[in-house]
Amino acid sequence: MLLALAALAVVAVVVALVVVLTREAPAATDEGFAVDPARVAELEAAEEARDADNLVASIEHAEHVQTELVPVLHGLHAVLPVDGSTAVPADPAEVAEWRATVDGLVAETESLQSGSSEHNIVRNGMLTSLQLVGDTLDAVGLAAAADASDPTAASDLYALAGELRTRAVDAWGLAAIQLDLRSTAGGQGHVHVFLPVHPDDSLDGGMDLGHEGGPTDDEDAHEDHDH
Repeated sequence: MLLALAALAVVAVVVALVVVLTREAPAATDEGFAVDPARVAELEAAEEARDADNLVASIEHAEHVQTELVPVLHGLHAVLPVDGSTAVPADPAEVAEWRATVDGLVAETESLQSGSSEHNIVRNGMLTSLQLVGDTLDAVGLAAAADASDPTAASDLYALAGELRTRAVDAWGLAAIQLDLRSTAGGQGHVHVFLPVHPDDSLDGGMDLGHEGGPTDDEDAHEDHDH
């Protein structure tokens, strides 16, 4: 009798579980579980809102970085002339001040939220550029320290610093172009936030200027660009 009652109890539990699981499971289609269109639309809207917030944040951050970094680059231009003339030893205190500025900008850039691939290209491009500027300052500091004891090593380090400085500006330029594309696509209009290779380069279109500060053959096309 007890065995019969136990068997009935087990059957009752199994039936109850089947009923509960059947009620909670989403309706299945031939291709898998059914999709809730309202939930999909909700998720897509949230992602679009997040991307729009990231766009505004990256524009504001790029403009902030430009304001803070341009004086550092102008200082580096005095140490590392782009006209091929001899490098000028930097003041260690000034290099330390530049380094503090760059370190702060790196930390701020790292704190930017990640997002879509297009957004991450901008974020990571800015971060790479700033890290290269930091490497440039390290090379300048080492060159200044070696100036008196090992002029040959100092010359090599200055040459390396100049190359790193150029790569930093180029990396920023690619991020700036991507930011401009995102901004126009996102309804924010054109955003031209560049860094100078040459002290006379335009900050709103540095990629259109030659390294000697003069216009390239593409300048006329740039003037026809819809701003």
